[in-house]
Amino acid sequence: MTLALLLLSTVIVFACLILERARLDRRRRAIALVIAVTGTRGKSSVARMLASVLRESGRRVLAKTTGSEPALVLPDGSVKQVRRGAHPSIIEQKHLIHLGAELGVDAAVVEIMSIHPENHLVETHYLLKPHLVLVTNLRVDHTAAMGNTRDEVASVIGLDIPEGARVFVPRQECLPSFRTTVAERGAELIEVPPEAGSESVELESEPGISEFSENIDLVCAAARSLGVADGTIWKGIRRTRRDIGALRIWRYRPAGSQAPCLAVNAFAANDPESTMLVYGKVMTALGADPERCVGLMNLRPDRGDRTLQWVDALSQGVLQRFSRLYVFGLHAPALKRRLRRLDGAARIEVLRRSRPVEMMRTVASGIRDSGGVVFGFGNIGGVGQALAAHWSEVGEPLEV
Repeated sequence: MTLALLLLSTVIVFACLILERARLDRRRRAIALVIAVTGTRGKSSVARMLASVLRESGRRVLAKTTGSEPALVLPDGSVKQVRRGAHPSIIEQKHLIHLGAELGVDAAVVEIMSIHPENHLVETHYLLKPHLVLVTNLRVDHTAAMGNTRDEVASVIGLDIPEGARVFVPRQECLPSFRTTVAERGAELIEVPPEAGSESVELESEPGISEFSENIDLVCAAARSLGVADGTIWKGIRRTRRDIGALRIWRYRPAGSQAPCLAVNAFAANDPESTMLVYGKVMTALGADPERCVGLMNLRPDRGDRTLQWVDALSQGVLQRFSRLYVFGLHAPALKRRLRRLDGAARIEVLRRSRPVEMMRTVASGIRDSGGVVFGFGNIGGVGQALAAHWSEVGEPLEV
């Protein structure tokens, strides 16, 4: 009797799984175009821009981002925050497919959320099954799961490519090993040359656009392949609602200070390579001197591997980019100890305050005069997000 019940229960479970698989496949087929955005940095920005462009072209679009601010961008352009438990799960993507079918969308633009290789495979090959895959870049991050070299990262990102997909990647990011992976998947590779889109749609001279040109190039290439005209692309990018992690700058006057500074939200760049690219862009645009730039680094408590990346980067010259570096987060004292013998280590100070107003009052002491730069980086979570929100609330937006 017990064995019979066990067998019956097993049959019922398998039947439910088969029915759920069939239901998901049916819902997935109801969405004519699914686009996955993967890579190390910039996924949320690219997903939001492309969704806005496709919406401008007349399509009914659902988008989902999972970066600094997990959110759904609904067909009317409104943004709905994604409520999560303690641990994000790729099952979210199954819910997205069901929602897209229920809303009757023509297209879904989805940011890949996986880190571990096995999750990448399930997310794209069994849940999303995208027609187009956009790869923003292949930089070293999440080293425990994705490896310590760009080739190792490329092999994991390559798992996001299903058979027959069209793959867009910036030419400067396309490694030989990645080309091989795309060919083995039976997919079509489109290498997007620098400034292929950002020049022709004339965005760089427009106020309000503070986006990396390679992200714009990627969006333009994908949109053009879908028959979207350049004028429509321009309008769509201009109307994009960016998330809290997007690069922004404010003119900000700390409480009790007579000297305004420029506060830079680069918290979402996360890894050293991406952060220094943002730093270079900002400092060049502002014409600022590193001796008038104070760093404000947020260390994520559950990412010891990234803290070690920053230890290496700071010891290899990054510290010289700042007149003073304030570090906060669980690993801040350990980072300071690791770098105590480094030339310039006296510039590093552990910041123990957690209220944005108090933090900025302390940081202001490191800025000698008006026009100094406070460069926030490391991680957007927790205090990073609170600082960005504070700057947005009391600062004056500055476009570069």
